[in-house]
Amino acid sequence: MTLIAEDIRVVHGRHEALSGVSLHAAAGEVTAIVGPNGSGKSTLLGAMTASLPYRGRVILNGSDIATAKAWELAAQRAVLPQTSRLAFPFSVIEVVRLGLQAGTAGDRPDVPIRALERVGLAHHADRRFQELSGGEAQRVMLARVLAQVWEPVEDGQPRWLLLDEPVSSLDIAHQLQVMDIARSFARTGGGVIAVMHDLNLTALYADRLAVLSKGQCLSFGRTADVLTDKILSRAYGCSLRVSTPPPAGDPYILPHAASP
Repeated sequence: MTLIAEDIRVVHGRHEALSGVSLHAAAGEVTAIVGPNGSGKSTLLGAMTASLPYRGRVILNGSDIATAKAWELAAQRAVLPQTSRLAFPFSVIEVVRLGLQAGTAGDRPDVPIRALERVGLAHHADRRFQELSGGEAQRVMLARVLAQVWEPVEDGQPRWLLLDEPVSSLDIAHQLQVMDIARSFARTGGGVIAVMHDLNLTALYADRLAVLSKGQCLSFGRTADVLTDKILSRAYGCSLRVSTPPPAGDPYILPHAASP
């Protein structure tokens, strides 16, 4: 099953934030969206989650999300926004239970603490969410969305994680932890779409990659095919060099020389 975006267009006032962007994400894979600031990455994710008005079509597991009810979407995909603010003094475990209530594992009271264990924060279950550091809060929110779609596949249908910059506030060890969670979710049958800034993490974890620039998709395909000097340098407006260290041959990206 797939999550397909077809000819997505988003207009903010007189500004066209997205100009006919299309991509095709498959369950069992991590699909990353990269590009410079203002390129439309979060806007595309907002359209794909129906949180922003858009033109075009988004097809989730064979159904158009424009005609789906909110509870139907919540049962199929969980969304991690860039930032999350809570006005009330919820405990960490209460925040994670919000995901449980929105998803399909409502009869599984063990899921919230297991989700916190997965992100390494079970020992903070009774703390107030507002007392956490930025990185800890980000991981709690990841636990919340994991609780919402706890089983990557249910009734033969894949569930989806849609993550907007999931590692932006994290140190390198926790960045790897979060990306390992995303990859595990995909490898066990779910689908993951993640907006990313770190190109080297993207090279390590993404199966497919969309590169956006100025509201358009410059390239979409297998990560190794898309991560090229030409495509990245054009997207980011500076000279970038893609290298492959021996022996594994995984690509990594090195800034070479800034444009004048």
